[in-house]
Formats: sequence, C-alpha cells, structure tokens
Amino acid sequence: MLMWQHPPAPGERILVEKRNFHGDFVVSYPAWFVQDGEPLTLLARWERPSLRLPYTTFARNDLLIETFFTHRPYCLFALFDGGRTPGLDWAAWLQAPPAKDVAALCRRLPAAAFKGVYVNFVRRLAFLEQPRRLAWFDLELDIWIPADGVPQVLDEAAYRALDLA
Repeated sequence: MLMWQHPPAPGERILVEKRNFHGDFVVSYPAWFVQDGEPLTLLARWERPSLRLPYTTFARNDLLIETFFTHRPYCLFALFDGGRTPGLDWAAWLQAPPAKDVAALCRRLPAAAFKGVYVNFVRRLAFLEQPRRLAWFDLELDIWIPADGVPQVLDEAAYRALDLA
C-alpha cells in the first residue's frame, strides 16, 4: 500500500472520499490530519445536516476521530457529541507545540461527549496527491459500538449483495 510521498503536517486539511465497493464516488468531506503511520489518524467535523439513524445521530458539528489502517480491512470512526466538545480552532491546536498525537487529542475531548465507535469494513485505501486526498472503499458491512450499550452489526444484507470473489 502506497502512502503519500510527503505526509501532511498535523492540522493540515485534507479531503476524505468515501467510495463504494466498485470505486464510485459516494461523498467527500474535509478532515484535519493528526498522525501518520499505522494507523493514520484524522479529525473530522460532521458538517452535513444531522443524520438520525436507529442506533445514533450524527449531529451537525459532531467530531469524529477517524482511524485508517493500510493492512487491515476496516477503519474506525469514534464519534463525539459536538455540543459537548471544546470549540477550538482544531488546526491551530494540532499545529501548536508540543506536537499532538491521538492520545493528546483524546485527552482534549470529554469522556461524556463520547457517543460510540462506528466500524466500517473496507476494501482498501488510496492516497492521492493533488489535491491531497484519502479515499476509502466501503464494503457495506458495519458495526456500531455505542458508549453505553451492545454492539450492533449493520447492513448485513447489503454486504451479502456485493459480488465479492
């Protein structure tokens, strides 16, 4: 798996692209780069209208710590209630000394704001240079692990419907 020739700096904005199994574009959104390597970590803000699902709500201004792996078939999105998180200039905070990592980011977010973790099973990642983007390819199957409940497997029928070799 090839990564970027020159990784982004902490706090730099990149574009994240969700693509379906066949590679067709689904959605894109900006994220702040947090940490390179294995895993690669981003911080994103849910900037779309609130999305109410049977198991949780992705509300406008919620924060997501997104963790991507180059050698594992999944990515993790830890979801935090945006109304209970500090209203920081995240880019400036990530760039300011001392250097920030995932542990520092997690310490900055109140435990009470944690909603849960969304696990996306993915086919692969693609690292694109111009403009700087990370694309991930969704396999439909997901798991929602709420902060205070039982994990739920999601979209099993959609996963089975994929033409996987």
